Amino acid sequence: MECFFPTVKEYQKELFESCTSLPCPVEQVCFFDIETTGLSPDVSSLYLLGAAFVENGTWCFIQWYADDYVSEADILDAFSSFLAPFETIAHYNGSTFDIPYLEKKYLFHHLDSPFQGKRSLDLYRCFPLNKKLLPLPNRKLITVERSLGFQRHDTFTGKDCIKLYTDFMHLKFFRNDSANRRKADLLLHNHDDLIGTIFCSRLLCYENYQPKQPHWRTEKNTLVLCDQLDRPVPLPLTYQKGDVQITMEHDLLTVQIPLYKGTLYHYFKDYKNYFYLPKEDMAVHKSVGIYVEEDFREKATAANCYIKRSGFFLPVPNDMETDQPLFQETRRSRTIYVPWTETSTLSDKQCQMYLTALMHTQR
Repeated sequence: MECFFPTVKEYQKELFESCTSLPCPVEQVCFFDIETTGLSPDVSSLYLLGAAFVENGTWCFIQWYADDYVSEADILDAFSSFLAPFETIAHYNGSTFDIPYLEKKYLFHHLDSPFQGKRSLDLYRCFPLNKKLLPLPNRKLITVERSLGFQRHDTFTGKDCIKLYTDFMHLKFFRNDSANRRKADLLLHNHDDLIGTIFCSRLLCYENYQPKQPHWRTEKNTLVLCDQLDRPVPLPLTYQKGDVQITMEHDLLTVQIPLYKGTLYHYFKDYKNYFYLPKEDMAVHKSVGIYVEEDFREKATAANCYIKRSGFFLPVPNDMETDQPLFQETRRSRTIYVPWTETSTLSDKQCQMYLTALMHTQR
């Protein structure tokens, strides 16, 4: 086994900028990536494992390389010792491939897994990628990293690297100097995978929104909420959440909420205390209904214990504080509304609650 410590000067600033949305201090995170001779750990070998981390305010890289066919256990053991002080591991699709692959290898070599108790951050599973919202042809690392501003020096695919490693072992056996060039290509590929993975940390900024100073306006029967983002998003993003359109572009969040026009119903929960007036199609409290002739009233039911109103309405989150009556299309409708007129307003707190509810619920 050989151990390398490549020096990275070109991207120090960009790497730190990429990690501003991490859920913990960057010093607690270890980014890692593996290179193997195949997809199945049962019939392939781990020949290269790289890690990136911050030490003394500088991005550092370390790579463990199998220069023979018997160093796999040594690489695993070295990585375990190295990983011990880190609280979080970050990777790109490592939940699907890298970690399960390594877990099997640790088990095969009768070594303890280093992943127990670690927070795992899979940048492949960030929501813009999961929901296929970003305008990208696919979710390959090379595609995403390029869209985020990283142009790798490496020109080989993971599949190419399997042949490169086979060539390396063959050339090394015959003491051919070309073996060193193959090794350099493999180390560069792993190195660029690590940098690309760190760049993908920029995707986290889509998830970690917190309202700052939102404001609102109305445009053509649409309520528009706007707020500044903590930092510019790497790519413009627009998606629908029901009828609501959410756009994140540069450092601006814009939410467009169509107003509902029509007739809605406010339902009273304690219907046993109400009368229903069929002619007026409304319910009134018994304290008032007792003065209505019996022929023009009946006991209210859960289905008709309502008052109705026509006009414009604003859909609101279920937990938003408001002193206005809440309206629905039907008694079992999940969407709730408040009346909206030319004089209606939203407080700063209501704007914040609205944006928090929209941005932090399942997309």
